[in-house]
Amino acid sequence: MIFTTSLLFSGLPIFALTLIVWIGHACFKYHQYERMRVQFGCSPFKHYPSWDRILGLDYVYDMVKAIKENRFLEFQKETYSASGAKVWRANFLGNRMIYSSESENMKAVSTSHGDCFAVEPIRVGNGAITPFPGRGVSSSDGAKWQASRDLVKPYFDRAGYSNLQRLSQHVDRLLDKIPKDGSVIDMQPLFQRWFLDTSTDFLFGETVNSLDKPENQWPFRDMIAVMAGLRLRLQLSSFLFLHRDPEWLAACKRIHVFLDTYIEKAYKQLEDEKNGMQATYASGEARNDFLWTIARQVPDKLELRTQLTAVWIPSNETTSILMSNTLFALARHPEVVQKLRKEILKYGDKLLTFEGLRSIDYLRWIINESHRLYPVSLQTVRACVKNTSLPTGGGTHGKAPIFCAKGDIVHCNRYLMHRDPDFWGSDAEIFRPERWAEVRPLWNFVPFGGGPRICPAHVMVDTECSYTIFRILQNFKAIEPRDDEPYTAVMRVGPSNKNGCKLSFVPA
Repeated sequence: MIFTTSLLFSGLPIFALTLIVWIGHACFKYHQYERMRVQFGCSPFKHYPSWDRILGLDYVYDMVKAIKENRFLEFQKETYSASGAKVWRANFLGNRMIYSSESENMKAVSTSHGDCFAVEPIRVGNGAITPFPGRGVSSSDGAKWQASRDLVKPYFDRAGYSNLQRLSQHVDRLLDKIPKDGSVIDMQPLFQRWFLDTSTDFLFGETVNSLDKPENQWPFRDMIAVMAGLRLRLQLSSFLFLHRDPEWLAACKRIHVFLDTYIEKAYKQLEDEKNGMQATYASGEARNDFLWTIARQVPDKLELRTQLTAVWIPSNETTSILMSNTLFALARHPEVVQKLRKEILKYGDKLLTFEGLRSIDYLRWIINESHRLYPVSLQTVRACVKNTSLPTGGGTHGKAPIFCAKGDIVHCNRYLMHRDPDFWGSDAEIFRPERWAEVRPLWNFVPFGGGPRICPAHVMVDTECSYTIFRILQNFKAIEPRDDEPYTAVMRVGPSNKNGCKLSFVPA
């Protein structure tokens, strides 16, 4: 006992010295931050009312609890309300976070101050998304990002604006699965299988046909597991070493093997092409899919897989969730369905084209309103790589510039921006497509981000959703909800409705 006590007391000076050094370092960093803030001419701004200002463990606990209880969207509102501001900061596992629902800050991060912000430090630099995608268009910066962007963007432009016949066979199969007798169907998993079919057709020129063969949807289930793991890893940040999930690694490996099968086939056909053999589909048509387009430009197999996964991760579920959310809202607003159907019937039987879809204003308003209320991506998140300022959020009235230090992580919250009554009015929480006849939101509405890093597939996503909704309402005259459950977001990388989208349809 004497030995133990003496050992305990002998360690106290070391502990005290460590504590003094740590406090001294914290004070130094605080005064350094304040000095830089003044130099940049910025005002102080609100801090989240946390008892742990160092690691923010109480804030982390509340967030994890909200995610587990499927109330993360409500938690977002609560934290902004508790902070009493549209811009505030908090510590999250030792990292200083800046949270903003101001459109001017979104614009600055995305455009005017874009060179001060990056994604690579919080996605690749800390290993958060390793080993899945690597450095692709959604996870790199600088010259590497520009090269990836130049590689993928032309194909999305071409696919987004033309050839709706590419979708028709998949939508035909989707319509065949919708009951004509008024029985209940959950459209959310059906749309997920539809997306898997269309995305594999788009990416590889071969559909897995999971609508007809549900057993083929295993890549989608693995992608869900991968995305859930990615969300957790992105949040752990400095504590990434705590993530030890063999099932996540196994899912990543299965997806890699799945992609490698298509990559190896593409490379083989490229070799055959040198010998005069044209690469074709089973139908005899020449290959023109996304993989084939970029494979000849990327001779390295690992790099090609990285580019594919960097496209597939952010697009995974995007269209299917958008369509599910749109039908969820339409079923609860029959007057909107009838108004839209009149516009669709007015279009008649002429060939449906991209320009034709865009000419139906009310359909476009409905898609926008679905994006606004139920964004498939909640936030734009960037790491600050150079001391700078953001235009608003500081001072007594929250309108003065704020200082953003190198190492800070900025979260621009589009979910709250899209529901801000200061811009959208007192009915901001209500699904009302007619608002789009008057509103011109600019940076108050950014479902796909903005600036140079706007999602390259944004036109294609909206086109696919518009086309599918158009075809559904050509064939059905009413959509009826078959549950009373509210929209409840379950989080992966983005939100989807925990309760699905249970509906019945009345044939035309």
